[in-house]
Formats: sequence, C-alpha cells, structure tokens
Amino acid sequence: MSTNASRQPFDPAAVNPGTVWPLFTVQFLSGAWILTQMSFFPIYLEEVLRLTPFVLSAVVAGGQAAGMLAALFGGGLSDTLGSKRVLVIGLAGGAGAAFVFQSEWPLLVAGLWMLGGAMGSLQTLGGSSYLTRAADPQRLGVLAALFALCMTAGGALGSPLAGWLLDTSGFRLYGLAGVGLVLITLALAMFVLPAQAPDRESSQQPAGRTWRMARRPAMQMLIGLRFLPTIYYGMSGILIPLMINELAGNKTTVALYGTASLIIASAAQLLAGRSADRFGHRWPPIVGYGALIVASLGLAIFSDQLWGVITFGILGAAAAWSLASLLFTLVSDGVPRAEHGRAFGLLHATWSVAMIGGALLGGALTRLSPGLPFAVAGLLNIGSIVLVLAFFAYIGRDGVEAESNR
Repeated sequence: MSTNASRQPFDPAAVNPGTVWPLFTVQFLSGAWILTQMSFFPIYLEEVLRLTPFVLSAVVAGGQAAGMLAALFGGGLSDTLGSKRVLVIGLAGGAGAAFVFQSEWPLLVAGLWMLGGAMGSLQTLGGSSYLTRAADPQRLGVLAALFALCMTAGGALGSPLAGWLLDTSGFRLYGLAGVGLVLITLALAMFVLPAQAPDRESSQQPAGRTWRMARRPAMQMLIGLRFLPTIYYGMSGILIPLMINELAGNKTTVALYGTASLIIASAAQLLAGRSADRFGHRWPPIVGYGALIVASLGLAIFSDQLWGVITFGILGAAAAWSLASLLFTLVSDGVPRAEHGRAFGLLHATWSVAMIGGALLGGALTRLSPGLPFAVAGLLNIGSIVLVLAFFAYIGRDGVEAESNR
C-alpha cells in the first residue's frame, strides 16, 4: 500500500507537546459545548418553539447547509491563510451563534443555527488540517484518535452538567454558559496554540483546484466513505434523543445516554486509532462500517424499547466516531499533504450534505415507522465496505502522487 508516510519527511518539532496539547484542549472545550448542543437543540425546537419533527429537522438541516457552503471555501482558506487562522475565525463566529437559546423567534433561531453551522465547519477544517500537517503519518492513527477523543470526552463531561442545567434552570442559562465556554476556547486558540505557516505549494494553487480534486477517483471514494455513514449520523442525532425523551420521560436519561455513548465512543476511537497504526489502515474501517450496520438494524428492530435504543444507539455512536477518526488516516494515504485543507473541505461539505439528507430522511420516514429510517441507513452502508476495499486497491496501484497530477 502506498501512503504519505513513505513520502513526507517528518519534522519531530512539529509534534512536540507545545503544538499538540493546546489543539487537543481546544477540541475538548469545543466538544463540551458542540456535542451537548447537538443533543438538546432538537428538544429545544420541539418543547419551546413547538415545531413538528419534520420542521425541526428542516431547521437542523439549514445549519448543515450553511456548514456545507462554508466548507467549500474554508478548505482553500486553511491552505492559503493557515489552519490556526481559520480555526480562530470559526470560534469567533461560534461565540455569536451560541446565543441561539436566548430567542424564541423561529426565524432568528434558524439564522443563528445556520451561523453556528458555518462557523463549526471552519473550526473543523482548521483543526483537522492543523493536525495532519503537524503529525507524523506513522503515528497519525493514535493522534487522530486522541484529537477526536478530546471532543467526545468534552461532550461526555459536559452532558451531565448540561442536563442538570436544563432540568433546573432551563435553556437560557444553558445557552449563556455555552457563550462563555466558546469565548474561553477562542482565547486559548488565539494566544496559546502555535501558528502554522501556510503551505507554499498550496497557497499558489488556483481556487479551481478544489473542484479538480473532486474528480479524482480516490477523492470520490473518500467522499462516498464520508457520505454513507453520515446519513445514519444525521438521522440518529435528531431521532435518538427524541426517542429516549419520549420513552423515558425525562431529559436526565437523555443526558446520561449522551455521557455513556461518548465515553464508549472515546474508548472505541483509541482502539481504532491504535489498530490502524499497528495493523494497517485497511481493516479498522471495515470493522467500523460493519458495526454501524449492526447498530442501524438493531435500532430498526428495537425502536420501541428503551434498552434497545440506548444499546444500539451507543454502538452506532462508537462506530460513527471511530470512523471519523480513521478518516484522517485515509486522507493521509490518498491525498498529498499540501492539499489536505481542500480535501477536508470537500469531505466536510460531503458531511454537511449527508447530515441534511439524513435529518430530512429521518424526519420523513419516522412518520411511517420509528425504526424505518435506521433500516434504510443500515442497508445503505453495505456500500461503504465495498468502497473501502476499492479505495485501498486503487491507491495501492496508483498512489497519491499519480492522483495529484490528475
């Protein structure tokens, strides 16, 4: 197999603790707000704004649409302006978007949610490209797992506090706490995270380079591998909290589910990253996609049982987050380092499209049967296993250098 690890020189200074740990701390604090917000925002729309499941799915999808547009431009910005600057811009805008829980006007709430989606894309692109440029490709599996784990750990620790705040003080105080947390994260990124110089080669590339990348076979396979599991994640992020809230009758159970799923997802990410570094990059994604299929079908069968929703929901979260961390190794294998920003931009735009599709599909199909959306997602992801095998067969034959010349 041909990978970037054999082509890119490794600068040990690029992964010293002064570079990595501030980035991981930013991820941890971001997760404490972003992941809890994702769990409770649909409940806010349902209980406070009185929106129907389909309408609230459309509002959530609007945030994903804004994130998609930001991702298409943000990837190029991270290559030309530098990853840290894009990360800081995303956090600054995210502080304003965190006021979403202070309003009960549907249009204003939708607008702030869209702003948050756009700024979240810039945060993701800035952090992801920062890591892949700083990390040794031979250690990228573990470092990517730690990077993702920091976000899930932040969500796991923040979720019980969020549930307590919501049950005792309501959404407004919860939202103000989020504003303060984002501002702290912004200060850390601005003043503690070391700067990275933009890549000279990528800064000289024309803007159309991003679209040419999308026509490469390896990039198209990566897009498919990002799209299919996100269909599941897009619907599960909305439907599972609503299902648990209905079956259990309280938000504390939703919060405990969020904590348990993120703790287990964190362990799964570390295991997946370590396995990728030790045994190669091929088999961990296959196992991850297989687990996602099992989780989807389990949710379809046991959608009316609280234990079934929690059990298979946790399995699906572990699989989805593990696959998200393994995506870093696939990008490293299939895309030249100078183009990582644009690659992550395309993949995050793909993620946004799939989140929109998953949210809308889930909202529509759940009216027919609560388990039907997950049955569809499970069947779709059978194609992911085919794509993994095709991706490694292709890059093993042509490699990233041949791809970059196309």
